[in-house]
Amino acid sequence: MFDQTPDPTLAAEACCKLISAYLAGHESVEWSDVQEALNVALKAFDLPQTFVEDRAEQDR
Repeated sequence: MFDQTPDPTLAAEACCKLISAYLAGHESVEWSDVQEALNVALKAFDLPQTFVEDRAEQDR
């Protein structure tokens, strides 16, 4: 999917944050926890913080 290899420490941190956010059940997930996990994942893949918005624009 991406040409670069992610930073394994940051990738693991993002996964842990996302899993932790969902452990209480999907009804209890806080958007801020998911956003924080996304930000760490973007950093792990060395992608800009605007990556999601940029892709959404491209897909329109």
